[in-house]
Amino acid sequence: MSTVISVLAALIVLSIFVVLHELGHYCAGRIFGFGIVEFSVGMGPAIIKKEKNGITYALRALPIGGMCQFYGEDQADTGDGKAFSCHPIWQRMIVIAAGPVMNILTTIILATVMLMTYGEYMPAVNSFSFENSPAEVAGMQSGDIIVAVDGHELSYYNEVSSLIRAADSKSMTLEVIRGGEHIEIEIKDFYSEQEGRNIIGIVMEPARLKQNFFGAVAGSFNYVWQMIKDLISFFGMLFHGQVSSGDVAGPVGIVSMIGQAVRTGFETVLRLGVLISANLGLMNLLPLPALDGGRLVFLIIEAVRGKPVPPEKEGIVHFVGLVLLLCLVIFLTISDVRTFIIGG
Repeated sequence: MSTVISVLAALIVLSIFVVLHELGHYCAGRIFGFGIVEFSVGMGPAIIKKEKNGITYALRALPIGGMCQFYGEDQADTGDGKAFSCHPIWQRMIVIAAGPVMNILTTIILATVMLMTYGEYMPAVNSFSFENSPAEVAGMQSGDIIVAVDGHELSYYNEVSSLIRAADSKSMTLEVIRGGEHIEIEIKDFYSEQEGRNIIGIVMEPARLKQNFFGAVAGSFNYVWQMIKDLISFFGMLFHGQVSSGDVAGPVGIVSMIGQAVRTGFETVLRLGVLISANLGLMNLLPLPALDGGRLVFLIIEAVRGKPVPPEKEGIVHFVGLVLLLCLVIFLTISDVRTFIIGG
């Protein structure tokens, strides 16, 4: 029974982010006077339906996603001022981009709450790995929390190791927090001939570092920027064939992860929510057919040509993209199920 509840909770959590995405489209559309046919939460048959100002609002049976349907969205210019295609290009671009932007805004809000409430895990000095290590000689103490290396502020726990390895071994400046104060420590001559790499000689442990409001907001933007870099890195690895199906989760895998997070606690759900919301927004901005980014590409082409691409041709491109996307989802779902069977 607990598994069923976890799966249901996971579907609801995932749907919240999809509905927020659609809410972004909806709010921008209302601001610019676009005709909206329906805004619904969930999929499948409608449980509750209500019409107001010509818009149908619906709550549907399956707690999976949602929808915002615009009037005349996939049609040529109808001459009706409320139709999607009749609005200026810049307004249509804003309406389409508003969905991903809403997800990114949600990421920033959630990350800000997370950093203020729970903080981020940062590397702290537990002890020194050998006597008179470069870190100990430089004046580091147990309990010091490392927050920057040579002016580069840390985004996550494991980042410090790569920054130390890449630093100039003759001299490096670490910024640490000790007793609430920020202290800069200069470490010199820390290249180990025996190991063939930079070693400062500390044993690290994770320590929570909570932020005030402004620090949390700055940290949340840093989260988004880090995820953009990770996404670019992922596609680079994908292009070079360095990504396997096991490295990517499909719908079943995502629901499973959220379900596990629900059982673990709210903090885990919040951290996973930041990741899902950011990726939902950033992935939708990719210039691929059937995604918001693909639709933006057609609007850019329309702006350059001075006339829109015929709706039937654009429709074919998005349809092919949707079919390929569904094939990918099916492939990842099969991979997820196989992983669970083998893992189980």
